[in-house]
Amino acid sequence: MIARPLYASLATLALGVCAHAAGGAAPATVTETSALGSSSPATVPPDKPTAEGLLGHLLALIKGSQTISDFTPERLKSAMGQVVQFVKNDERLYRAFGRLTKEWSYGFGVDETRLDGRWFEFRFDRNVAGASPSMTEICRLDFDRFAQQLELMGFARERNIVEDGRWMSDLYTRTGMRVEVFPRGEAAEPQELVAHKCVEWVYIR
Repeated sequence: MIARPLYASLATLALGVCAHAAGGAAPATVTETSALGSSSPATVPPDKPTAEGLLGHLLALIKGSQTISDFTPERLKSAMGQVVQFVKNDERLYRAFGRLTKEWSYGFGVDETRLDGRWFEFRFDRNVAGASPSMTEICRLDFDRFAQQLELMGFARERNIVEDGRWMSDLYTRTGMRVEVFPRGEAAEPQELVAHKCVEWVYIR
């Protein structure tokens, strides 16, 4: 069973930041205060992170790690180029997030619960709740290329098909680490873009 608390927090915080930047009401309730929220720009400066860069950094982080314990705040800052924020002053829980494009933001971090243990998540989130924007701008490093890089690191790949026959994700395992990557079609149409899969969410434990 997939642990989702951090994903929910990242999505909520990112939506709150983007709604503030756009000058509208936040589409989700923000339960935590972040210094990043009040300074998020309405446009993305050219020196801001790119989706391709972040995914490339994540692959390097995975390659250089043996277990999830290696995903320390210092390692994340060094590998991802982002300073993480501690959650409620708990040094076990930390994350970073920001705006990528007009339509998309990113978030990543480490969380832990007594039931699910410790895990890391990376996620691309829509800036407008309920919208279905194209992922073209954030799909330069697509699902197939990301998967290929994991396999080159020695991960064994398995497709995760859920009860109704839908492809949910791909699972990648090697000693000490399990990576789950969730795809999303590049766009809602035409079919060629629906079939071309981008990386939407990466879950590691």
